[in-house]
Amino acid sequence: MDKSDFISIQSFNNSYISDFYALNKEWIEESWHLEESDINDLSNPQKYIIDKGGEVFFAIKNDKVIGTAAMVYADNKIFELAKMTVAEDCRGLGVANKLMDRCIEFAKEKAADKIFLITNSSLVIARNLYDKYGFKEIVLDSNKYGDRGNVKMSLYLNEKSCVE
Repeated sequence: MDKSDFISIQSFNNSYISDFYALNKEWIEESWHLEESDINDLSNPQKYIIDKGGEVFFAIKNDKVIGTAAMVYADNKIFELAKMTVAEDCRGLGVANKLMDRCIEFAKEKAADKIFLITNSSLVIARNLYDKYGFKEIVLDSNKYGDRGNVKMSLYLNEKSCVE
């Protein structure tokens, strides 16, 4: 692989906040509008994600942010996978897989039992990714993302936590 094709996954860095906001705003506004929870998380990930025990990851190629994903601390041993997106011109390069691998690794490092996410049934490519990684659809018990979130999925990270 040519060095110019190398994609690294990096942890939160203040210098990437504007990229985090812009990339997520772009994909959300393709079909929906930003919710208050989005604006809070995207404007100040340090306060709303990092300081609460989560992490934001950035996919970097040629010193440019091309993707993001957040692991939001939800509860004891549970994280929410959120704010995952890849720049439109970089989709299909395996960036989402690299971000997903790092998010799962992070949850395991934190001894989490489960990762959940809220998505929309219209996001077929995203759903294929979640299915590939073993996420299973469960009962939607949240309206955090308004109309945008109509599917909830969970990934259990160890055998003992398979009871919903």
